Amino acid sequence: MQSTAQRPRRTSRIAGAIVGAAAVFAVAGSPALVVPAGAEPAVPPGPVVALNDYCEEQGAVAYLEDGRTVYCTQVAQTDAFVWSYSRQPMPRDPNTREYSCDGDGCRYADGSEVPGYQRCGILCGEPPTSGDVQSGLAECFDSGTPFEECEGRMPG
Repeated sequence: MQSTAQRPRRTSRIAGAIVGAAAVFAVAGSPALVVPAGAEPAVPPGPVVALNDYCEEQGAVAYLEDGRTVYCTQVAQTDAFVWSYSRQPMPRDPNTREYSCDGDGCRYADGSEVPGYQRCGILCGEPPTSGDVQSGLAECFDSGTPFEECEGRMPG
């Protein structure tokens, strides 16, 4: 028979183990560290890179300053690799776009607006295209859900 002095220790050890296991699960189960608006981002758990920068090791995983996970993925039909939200090949090199984007949209060098169907959208760090919005991708991604999970929710 156990003394009452031993019971609280066992109980606190069990409680500690449960809390510890929950903390490990919470961290391990999070595919990206998404920071609420206005909060300081936490230090990502690996190398910090910039979206669309060239990379060398296909399949490598890194993080953006905001904690989102990115992958070193191949640009289709080239030998180039870039950091992307998706593991799928990029349809074209985001670094060779003939336009630039800012908070007001995307424009060619002559100032004319780039039609949404000719843009890369969220995948390249641009404002969402109308397809990104209509499919629900933009809303899903803005909620902090990883890009690939949002992409998987889109209708086929």
